[in-house]
Amino acid sequence: MRFGVLGPLQVLRDGSPVAVGGPRQRDLLTILLFRANVLLSSDWLADALWDGAPPASAQVTLRTYVAGLRRALEPERAGGEWRLLRARSGGYELCVPADAVDLARFEALADAGSRALADGAAQTAERAFLDALSLWRGDQVAAGDLAALRAETARLVEGRHTVEEGWHAAAIAAGRHAAVLPALRRFVTEHPEREAARGRLMLALYRSGQQTAALAAFDEGRRHLAEHYGVEPSQELRDLHRQILEQAVPGPPVVVAAAPISQAKLVGRAAELAALADLLSTALDGAGRIAAIVGEPGIGKTSLASAVADRAAASGVPVVWGRCPDLGQAPPFWLWSQVVRALAALPQAGESGAAAALVGFAAGPAAAGDHDPAARFHTYEAVSSLVRAVARPAGLVIVLDDLHAADLDSLLLLRFLAANLADSRILVVATLRPYGHLPDVVTALTDLARLAGARQLEPAGLDADAVADLMRRTGVAPDAGAVARLRARTGGNPFFLTELLAAPDDAAPPSVRDMARTRLDALEPNERECLDLLCVAGRELDLELLAAAADKNVTEVAGLLAEPATAHLVADAGPGVVRMRHPLFAEVGYAELAPSRRALLHARLADAAEGGAALAPAELAHHYGQARGLGRGDDHLRWTLTAAQDATRRLAYEDALAHLGRAADLLARDGSAEAELGVQLHRTALLQITVGVGSDAVDRACVRARELLTLVGPDADVRAALWTLGELAANRAEFGIADDLATRLSRADGDPLLDAAGHYLLGAVRYFTGRLEAAEAALSRSIARLRLVPERTLAAQVGRTPPLSPLNFRALVRSLRGDAAGARADLAAAWDLAERTDDPYARGNVALFTGWRAMQERDAVAGKAAADWCREIGDRQDIAHFTTTGQFLAEWVAVAAGDLDRRDAMSAAADAIYAHGLRSTRTVTTAAMADACLTAGDRATAAVLADTALAAADVVGEQVMRAELLRIRGLARDDATDLDAGAALAEAQDANLLVGRFT
Repeated sequence: MRFGVLGPLQVLRDGSPVAVGGPRQRDLLTILLFRANVLLSSDWLADALWDGAPPASAQVTLRTYVAGLRRALEPERAGGEWRLLRARSGGYELCVPADAVDLARFEALADAGSRALADGAAQTAERAFLDALSLWRGDQVAAGDLAALRAETARLVEGRHTVEEGWHAAAIAAGRHAAVLPALRRFVTEHPEREAARGRLMLALYRSGQQTAALAAFDEGRRHLAEHYGVEPSQELRDLHRQILEQAVPGPPVVVAAAPISQAKLVGRAAELAALADLLSTALDGAGRIAAIVGEPGIGKTSLASAVADRAAASGVPVVWGRCPDLGQAPPFWLWSQVVRALAALPQAGESGAAAALVGFAAGPAAAGDHDPAARFHTYEAVSSLVRAVARPAGLVIVLDDLHAADLDSLLLLRFLAANLADSRILVVATLRPYGHLPDVVTALTDLARLAGARQLEPAGLDADAVADLMRRTGVAPDAGAVARLRARTGGNPFFLTELLAAPDDAAPPSVRDMARTRLDALEPNERECLDLLCVAGRELDLELLAAAADKNVTEVAGLLAEPATAHLVADAGPGVVRMRHPLFAEVGYAELAPSRRALLHARLADAAEGGAALAPAELAHHYGQARGLGRGDDHLRWTLTAAQDATRRLAYEDALAHLGRAADLLARDGSAEAELGVQLHRTALLQITVGVGSDAVDRACVRARELLTLVGPDADVRAALWTLGELAANRAEFGIADDLATRLSRADGDPLLDAAGHYLLGAVRYFTGRLEAAEAALSRSIARLRLVPERTLAAQVGRTPPLSPLNFRALVRSLRGDAAGARADLAAAWDLAERTDDPYARGNVALFTGWRAMQERDAVAGKAAADWCREIGDRQDIAHFTTTGQFLAEWVAVAAGDLDRRDAMSAAADAIYAHGLRSTRTVTTAAMADACLTAGDRATAAVLADTALAAADVVGEQVMRAELLRIRGLARDDATDLDAGAALAEAQDANLLVGRFT
């Protein structure tokens, strides 16, 4: 077999693909392949599969995945000894030959190439490197977004880059510089910070007779390092630059790869690059063009200019750069001084480069003829002649970087040159920030826009696909959630993205903080106050709310936000709605606020929003919570409880639990016991849904609720506590406690809902303890009382109190008593009620009880349908109990149909149901498993399962399926005593469904 992780996961048997299961099972195989021939503990594998937060059922589910992989990888050994995926003490090991995994072959070839290159065997090294690269099937590795493999992913990506650089070095050393040049150009464009690669590019260009392009490659690298990292090129690169200038490059050296500064790549700019390529092509055909690339800092303007410049240079077109320092008023002609000096040094300049009118440029920036008006135009003409002379043989690209900072003289010269470009072979590319507040730049760009060959590009933030690509290029797995968060936080700004991805933690890097702080500090006080409120809000605000919080009128606030210094920091989010353009700026602005000022703004924003719909309850709770130090604690508690109710109504149970936890903490410190009891009961109901009845969180909430019951006054209404604690006791098979609490609750006067809950709990307890006639009577009473409760009231209870399922339980009772039609009618009625009250948990319960009924009646068709139904609801609503029950039903159906190979999976799935703390129903599921094994002919396993369930029934008192278990054990062991005892018990329990199985 062959395995591939250098690309999408690939498994081949004799050259044919092998299906290895669903996403999580594929992730498990990927982890094992990255750690092939190493024993991995089960605990470590569970942490790796679930990114450090494995569910309670993780070990059971892990065993299921292992079983699935074994069947896929070694189908011929089903039921025998597994050779590939072996179980060892406490874990698993994937045992495969080293060369069976492409990762191992890649590393071996890379090492061979490095050794050959070091030994001077350039051609051998080149072949090894190319063979290594050929193993990659795309840019991604199979690790995907697995956090446990993130370091390996980054190492592999860096390893691939190192191999690419090794190939380039080997090809150049072998004298194949011309052949490798296209790949080398592409690599340096994608990784402009890798100086060793740039050095090879310069060397390859020089040896290909392109000395000018080699020098331009150095200039581009120096600008990139200075602009993005504030450093100069390495001494090795400067030495190579000097040698090229002096035409003293030594014989073919092997250039050693340098450590990368970053691995960012120009991504997501296909449309802009296509437009620039078209402009370049048109210009080189003799119709000069101008491109203005306008965008905020970091959006990638200079990178786009560099891309088109590289394309031109690769075709032998000269490229010159001029850059305006954004440091205030630049000296006259500062921009063009750089351009003219670079042009004059080119051999194409000829005598035009020595014109007298250019002497000021050659000596440095100088004012152009203030006393002689004609001198200015002589200078303009001289520059125009120089530009045309250089462009005449092969064309010319002029890049004017940061044009928004140019001096007026440079802008006037640009306007003059632009008017004379139409019949030239010149492309002028200007990059600049938004310039609406700069009158001189507005005038210049307006003039340029009138020209036929001018075009303005405005690159926007990167889209989700581009952000994902950038993450991959920096060694970060791009899961959809991470992509969305990064894009929202940065607005898709490539500079912000790159800096965040390179940062060691989630905080805004210093480079981003400094940029944001500089722009915020330049605001006037009234402008800064509006932006401070936006930073505190952390989201968009409508102008009316912003004005109210700022104690200003809407017109005044709109005017402040339209000021030039402010306008580029905010963005429209809808009609009359504004937001900070970059969430990162909001983060920095918020962090800069003094704590007392921050608390005051939170309170002002919440006060302005209270009573309206502009902010959600959770937001108001947050803002008042941040202002507790100003005496707003009561407001914080009030809105925290409101937020919990709102989240519960929206089925956002995790959010509701977070709010309830905060409220409980507040009330425990300085609140009433009765109020906290209500909060703890609400928490218990939600925790049973989300994490299971036996979880530590449920235990803690119940312990606290029982403590509070002793602290509340004698007049307190504790019926809701009886309901919640009684439901919990029934689920945990504490039937005596549940019966006592249910009896007390069923005596509630005047409240049909609580009365219904009490009789429902009594019916459930009597079902589990085998008193079927009494169970049906209690459940029927509950159903009758429930019909008196308005459905609106029932809908309001969703997530606040335990599920009320008398129809579902009566279906089970009627099924066992032989009334199959009545059971189906009850389940149908339960579904209708769930639909009318829009209760998603109740819908899932109908699916679950349908599966129970199928197990009781040995109805495989209904069991299969219920399995699919439970899994679909559980996965959609993220409720593990439904998912695990659905998985168990599916395995039970398979075993009952004769597939005894699924016994282990069935047992593991049953364990998963009870991993969340449920203790009742264990005899129901075990009886179903035992009967399935007996039906399939495995009498030994059936007897063992029956023994286990009968012992458990004796411990907890769950008698509902005892007769069935005695029947199964009696048949499995030919024991007439068990059969007689089972028949008598079924008769005594009025379990007519089971009575018929003894005849």
